[in-house]
Amino acid sequence: MKAVIGDFLIDANGVKEKPVVLVEGERITKVGSIDDLKIPSKTEVIDASGSVLMPGLIDCHVHFTGSKKGGPSKFSERFENRLIRSAVQEVRQLLEAGFTSVMDAGGLVGFHIRNAINEGIIPGPRVMAAGRYISVTGGHGDTHYMPLEWVKEGRPMGWGMDGRIADGKDECMRAVREQLREGVDFIKICTSGGGGSLRDPPDIPEYTLEELKVMVHIAHSWGRRVMVHCYNPEGIRRSVVAGVDLIAHGNLADDVSIKLMLKHGTIVIPTMSIYYAIKQQEERSIQNSHLKSRVRKMFANVFDDTRRLHEGGLTLALGTDTMGIPLAFGKNALELELYVEKVGLSPLEAIKIGTLNGAKAMGRNDLGTLEVGKLADLIAVEENPLDNIKSLQDERKTKLVMKAGEIYKNNL
Repeated sequence: MKAVIGDFLIDANGVKEKPVVLVEGERITKVGSIDDLKIPSKTEVIDASGSVLMPGLIDCHVHFTGSKKGGPSKFSERFENRLIRSAVQEVRQLLEAGFTSVMDAGGLVGFHIRNAINEGIIPGPRVMAAGRYISVTGGHGDTHYMPLEWVKEGRPMGWGMDGRIADGKDECMRAVREQLREGVDFIKICTSGGGGSLRDPPDIPEYTLEELKVMVHIAHSWGRRVMVHCYNPEGIRRSVVAGVDLIAHGNLADDVSIKLMLKHGTIVIPTMSIYYAIKQQEERSIQNSHLKSRVRKMFANVFDDTRRLHEGGLTLALGTDTMGIPLAFGKNALELELYVEKVGLSPLEAIKIGTLNGAKAMGRNDLGTLEVGKLADLIAVEENPLDNIKSLQDERKTKLVMKAGEIYKNNL
């Protein structure tokens, strides 16, 4: 048994002073105050006095790529090298920063990373992997600047080559079943264009309602959740009516589509960080003037768009859409800073988005707060994030990281 002692405990339920969290095996058995909770004898005491205890952070939209290059030069990197870089660097950066769970929202690398972590080969956060994201021909998951035959063949050339093209109901069902055959944790579908696409802009809906319904039906029959990449109202409407569980992005939602998502209980995962990071270095990272104009247009309203989603009563979860470039793994808590400084939420509201709401997006009721019976995903940070939410981006200030009762970092 372990006992973790801190100055404060912060989770979606509020703030507790002088907390003690008792952990037995993988789970939390008791939570109380040092003044009234008796620590059993022979308990390993982890003294985090001077620190704030929190649940492990959750990012519901990452892409393990292992890439250190952008643009055409990324194709010079071998898949094996990228896989190794993800396994030894990206997962470590996430854990060091206090992220104990992530959803890899499509790609060829994350699938292997998940398996290696689950087998104990490498330490890393809990990973839910989507495998290939499914796209119409010419859609967001189609690599437009490569020959169509290569894209359909699914060559693991560079990140961004991870889509699975499917058109028509029969082929859509086949595509979902292929991912299920590989053992994916959830299904990812592109139902609109995107901000970084060469040809399909974000205001273009993709996939018909009928195509979406058959894909969602197959996924749900297998007990898998469905996430869609989507921006515009019509794409959102088709996705929600078809029964998807998660909307990634959702920036261009109007009042009608917001009300529809609220009615159906759809969780939305805005991704402000990726646009913020791109904006910071757009002159270097985007050479195509058409794409640069599109990114500027989307970034101009991203905070107002996210504010409307929040004010509409939707459940929002933290997502960064980080691929390592231009936003580095381990800096995922930038999204929390943006919720506070740009959207106008309180730090506690932002922390709820980055913990409990992330657990809801994952479909995990055993994560997200420090409560009895839940998995002991716990971090200790030296600076109170209610006073400075930006401090969560400094991995040096994350002193303790525990995942399912096992300590992965202890710099107390």
